[in-house]
Amino acid sequence: MSSAVKPPVKSALESALVAFLIFGGCLWLLVSGTEDGADIPAGRGVLCGLGMSIGLIAHWAYMAIAAKRAGRNVLGWTLLMVFTMPIASVVLAILLTNQAEEAEQGSRAA
Repeated sequence: MSSAVKPPVKSALESALVAFLIFGGCLWLLVSGTEDGADIPAGRGVLCGLGMSIGLIAHWAYMAIAAKRAGRNVLGWTLLMVFTMPIASVVLAILLTNQAEEAEQGSRAA
């Protein structure tokens, strides 16, 4: 990309990916603590649960922001993301990335 400014859709998608990585990291910490069959400490469970909740909600919020910036139906996509996690998130990310790349190529050609 020749300009220093990222398209707003790509910025929101990157933030959504970071939020989902936080969710995944907290899930991994929670699952790895129960690997040996012992109970996990209450503090670790609470912190992992909070991290997973915050990461997932932030992921949905950033994906909704990306959908809004791309001119898509925000409510419909958000409901799909909530009920079909993670399928709709992946589909929306692919669609929005493709749309952003096409817009970028169109601006280069002009």
